Amino acid sequence: MAGLVEWCLYVCYKYGRFTGVINFEYDMKARRARATKRTTVWAAVSHFTMFLMLLLQILKRQSIGSMWAGANSMTAYVFMVIAIVRICCVFLALVSRWCHRRRFMELFTEYMNLSLLHPEILQYCRRSIVNKFFAALMAETLQMVVVFLVLRRRLTIVGAVGVWSMMVLTAIINVIITQFFIALAHVRGRCSLLNKELRAVVNEVQSLVPNRKGVYMIRCCRLADRLEEIAQAQSELHALTEKLAETYQVQILCMILTYYMTVVGNVYLLFSINKYQAFADLLNIYIGGLGVAFLVFYHLDSWLNGLNVMYLLDAHAEMIRLLQQRTTFQPGLDQRLETVFENFTLNLARNPFKLRVFGMFEMDYASLFALGGSMLTHSILLIQYDLQNF
Repeated sequence: MAGLVEWCLYVCYKYGRFTGVINFEYDMKARRARATKRTTVWAAVSHFTMFLMLLLQILKRQSIGSMWAGANSMTAYVFMVIAIVRICCVFLALVSRWCHRRRFMELFTEYMNLSLLHPEILQYCRRSIVNKFFAALMAETLQMVVVFLVLRRRLTIVGAVGVWSMMVLTAIINVIITQFFIALAHVRGRCSLLNKELRAVVNEVQSLVPNRKGVYMIRCCRLADRLEEIAQAQSELHALTEKLAETYQVQILCMILTYYMTVVGNVYLLFSINKYQAFADLLNIYIGGLGVAFLVFYHLDSWLNGLNVMYLLDAHAEMIRLLQQRTTFQPGLDQRLETVFENFTLNLARNPFKLRVFGMFEMDYASLFALGGSMLTHSILLIQYDLQNF
């Protein structure tokens, strides 16, 4: 399993380098990220080529829109808006990458060093990383296959290049999302390790019998030292997570907007296939089956992204719950040990663990359910508007 996780991480890194999303390289000997002329030129050429082909495709107005010929104008309009939003989101995400390149390099270095110093982190997040990798890979592959099969009878070379450029946009979005996913998974793994150490300290403190003797005082001092190390590590991890959220906030906003539009578009697409027979004639049972498989993997990928955030919040809540067990300790503990527990608890209360995006909202359970409800509502409104006006 460990080898599979390392392979997934390696492929994600190389894929990020290939698409230009990672416009720097990591030096394993120096243990730091550095910008080189080679990586800069490759990323710049890759992005310029992609957007140039996309622009030429838009100007030529190739027949990708002909797949909506059997539907009404609203269907074509909806998916044109989705495509424009996706293009704008990718553009903003890449601009953010270039403008804050040094911050991304520093962040990448810190996370690489974290995983190298604590390789056991992967034990707590390897399954999530592998599931995320294969869900995203299957969704991206199936999407490309379905689009080319639907357009196979009317696709020219120029049109194929245009479709490919749109698929590259999807690939870039997936790379950015996967990077953020892996970073949060490492934070969760480190938080789980701290919880394991904290649980051991709490259990040992609960077994203490205050007697003010030498052995008792030595144990209290040792436990206080361990608890201070845990508190310091948690504080550093909290600061690193806040830096991650701040650095990725443009990408997070673009990711949420892209997911939102795509999910609403997928619901409306299913409605359009059922309503417009001429559009449904483009499909057959095999393409339909592949399309259903794509939707399954796409929504599975989205669900895994949400679960990754929720698991991190649960790990932090577990730390708070462990600290609350100090009320079960026997009275008369060493004063320093009690002070360290109290300071640790107060620090967590003063600095709650939150993932904020531009200060507008937080990524938590409430936001996740609100987002899901909003997507469902807008999908229904879109279908109702179609039924009333077309």
